[in-house]
Amino acid sequence: MVKSYVRIYGPPLLKAIKTLEGVAVEMSNKTEVKFSHKCVPYPTRLQSDKNDWNAYLKNMQKTYQDCYEPEKILSDASMTLGDYDFVFEWTSKPSIAQIENLIEKVDAALAGLGVMYTLTTE
Repeated sequence: MVKSYVRIYGPPLLKAIKTLEGVAVEMSNKTEVKFSHKCVPYPTRLQSDKNDWNAYLKNMQKTYQDCYEPEKILSDASMTLGDYDFVFEWTSKPSIAQIENLIEKVDAALAGLGVMYTLTTE
């Protein structure tokens, strides 16, 4: 499981943690569309008639549309004890764009508090 760890520097530490909880709640409501491998169509035979081929392609488009389902981006987030103050747990390996989105949200949320932070994803 991939996690993004946040270490906060400077007071107000508790206020910063509560602010990160708000970011986590906002992000936990977001989903992305994932392909479900449970429905991969397999043609029984190929048709030589162009009309049948077009019908086959339309059926494939409908099938693939039904094979996409929403998946949460974050599976969990919480305050931690030890080297880090807060952790965001991803449902799957995040893309660079997803990590950048998290950084933007954390930057915006903590900007008014006057704290510094580091974010480590591993």
